[in-house]
Amino acid sequence: MKRFIAGLACAAAAGLAVPTLASAAHAQAPADPLAALQGKLGAGRGVSFSDSLKLAEGKKRTVVITRKGVLQFGGSGVVASDHTSRPRIKSGDLDELVVAGQNSYDENSKAFAKALNGIAKPERTVRMKNVSYISGGMFGEFLPEGKKWVRYPGSINGVLDSLGGLQPQLVNAAEPGTLKALLAHAVKQPGGYTGKISLGELHKVSPWFRASMPLKPTGAQAKQVLSWRLSVGPDGLPTRLTSTYAVGGSSSSVTMETDYSGWGAKVSVKAPPAGEVVAFEDLDLDAADVPVPLLAK
Repeated sequence: MKRFIAGLACAAAAGLAVPTLASAAHAQAPADPLAALQGKLGAGRGVSFSDSLKLAEGKKRTVVITRKGVLQFGGSGVVASDHTSRPRIKSGDLDELVVAGQNSYDENSKAFAKALNGIAKPERTVRMKNVSYISGGMFGEFLPEGKKWVRYPGSINGVLDSLGGLQPQLVNAAEPGTLKALLAHAVKQPGGYTGKISLGELHKVSPWFRASMPLKPTGAQAKQVLSWRLSVGPDGLPTRLTSTYAVGGSSSSVTMETDYSGWGAKVSVKAPPAGEVVAFEDLDLDAADVPVPLLAK
């Protein structure tokens, strides 16, 4: 378990190197995926997606987390999302740390034990406008009786994303601005496109990236790059996005994969019932108890 946590920490903090991505053996990509995407935009329409995050250490590949959900469109892009993340962490892997915290006389340790217990549980996030609702996962351990959701006053993709190293996908090809930025410097390949993009540019063009990373990249980090490959169908719409980076100074790498389906289908993302929601600031926790970047904002 210590190697697992250390690997995630390294992935979150290390410089991102650009690995070589293999080309898929499919038909030549259509000329304008951006136009195809824009043709699917509209109120009440959207797309389904599924993500996975894989950590590779030498020849060993481990799926760290998976996520499934929907994106809802407006006239110009994504306006809401609803997804559930499922960590591939077994609760038994954390038992020793959880029990130690529960048996501690230190209230901070007990709070941290509760947070660890929640990390292994599924987490659902509903994001709309500039408000996010979170159910389950870490924050679920701190909910008052009768409440199922936490309302966070900002646009986030969940607590797991904010921890660093647990983002199932940082790049969202369903955002017109992001797709335009990707294609601006892309190389056309059989079946799609390949390229790279810096974290600084992603932060500038992508609301999805800003909701996934709680802190704005600056300096050298802003210049770090992700390598990506986008596969598209005969209609020009994205079918799979793969982004990859290597952990600096080691043989480890991280790969994030997203599959898209049902472009233009009817999608309606709604806020949870008000009676089931508690405000983020009313939770009984703080940054001293549970060191989550969201708490430091």
